[in-house]
Amino acid sequence: MLEVDAMGQPVMVEDLDPDWLLALLDDAKYAARVAERSKLRLAAQWCVRHPATTDTGVATWAGDSLPGVLNQDESLGGEGTPAVSAFAPEPVAAALGVSTMTGMRLIADALDLQHRLPRIWRLVEDLRVDPWKARQVAQATHPLSQAAAGYVDEQLAPRLASCGFAAIQTAVAMAIAKYHPELLEQREKTGKKGWHVTLRHPAPGDVDGTSYLDVAGDTLDLTAFHDLVCDQAAALKALGDTDDLEIRKAKALGVIAAQQATLDLGSLTGDDSDRSPAVVPVRRRQTILHVHASLTDLLHLNGSPEGDAAVGGVEKLGPATLAKIRDWLNRSEDVVIRPVLDLNRCPAVDGHDPTEEIREIVILRDGHCVFPWCAVDARHTDLDHIEPYVPIDEGGPPGQTNPHNLACLCRRHHRCKTSGRWRYRRRPDGSYEWHGPHGRSYLVTPLGTLEIHPN
Repeated sequence: MLEVDAMGQPVMVEDLDPDWLLALLDDAKYAARVAERSKLRLAAQWCVRHPATTDTGVATWAGDSLPGVLNQDESLGGEGTPAVSAFAPEPVAAALGVSTMTGMRLIADALDLQHRLPRIWRLVEDLRVDPWKARQVAQATHPLSQAAAGYVDEQLAPRLASCGFAAIQTAVAMAIAKYHPELLEQREKTGKKGWHVTLRHPAPGDVDGTSYLDVAGDTLDLTAFHDLVCDQAAALKALGDTDDLEIRKAKALGVIAAQQATLDLGSLTGDDSDRSPAVVPVRRRQTILHVHASLTDLLHLNGSPEGDAAVGGVEKLGPATLAKIRDWLNRSEDVVIRPVLDLNRCPAVDGHDPTEEIREIVILRDGHCVFPWCAVDARHTDLDHIEPYVPIDEGGPPGQTNPHNLACLCRRHHRCKTSGRWRYRRRPDGSYEWHGPHGRSYLVTPLGTLEIHPN
């Protein structure tokens, strides 16, 4: 295995002694700093070349503003940084082969470091600190005022090279206490805004029938519920369940959900008035899965080893055995079977809005936003007319709204395409060919995005 030493000479890694290995690691550290510093420098210069004007609009986190609407407070960078023109991040992200959000974050960090954290930026310029650590400070101080960011810059710069993330958090907390005491008071008053119950499924490819439930709420309420779960887990053990305690506690959640037929909100709120109690029926458990499976595997599913080992594709979850899918459906009170859609069909309508069948075909076909390196799930996207829709009464052809002329674009990239900065077409093989500003082109395929190099 070949490596290159500090003099640019190739060396065999297997032949190196420990001193040489450490020396090459040191070289690699500085090479990485140089590369990441270059990205920040180039991103900052890109902002210089693309300032926001009333003609361009402003690049924002939520969605770029329209031309003619210029709000200096909407810069990607924090307070005190210059505004950047709308849709400026897309070419940067595409050139780096990353999502638009990642490109926006790079631009924001470059702006914050140069304009709000000059001491730390000097450390980056001098290669005395890892750029990723400087970017952590930029992101932690991004919501704060320029004065508060300057305080963190002054406190951390002398020791950033040797401190960890906890020290960064402490410095930011001190800045909030010093410059934004109202945020502390607001946090105490609005703590409930952080309460949540979030169901999280594993990433596609990692699905094993296990999901995760994260809960944050009132301490007494959660303690009482945990006690209930533990009691139910103990009851399962008394009935002969031999699983470990934590597994039985997880099972207890399903038992509790199955037992809870109605919810008396009056008793929960302490309402002892003469009004009828607010009894809300708990919705019946319903499982909605988009499963792609071989008909042969489905026919072998009933009891045969081949069927139990067969695998289907579950939308948003990835592969799962058909036996596991059957188990999920057997434990669901309502099972809705929808007709199989032929993704090769091309139904069409004359109006602008697609039918549910057309929408479902496009969503299942694309799977995600088809802009280069975008991974927004197709069910959270708009359906864009690749060739702009022209109403029939204005001379438009019939059948313009059909799967061949529709593609999934998230709201940001839909607006980016509509702005005219980017254009694309759907190739006969189903891939998408994009042409952006500055002569760059990309091909979005089911296996990922590729840059198209001119011959």
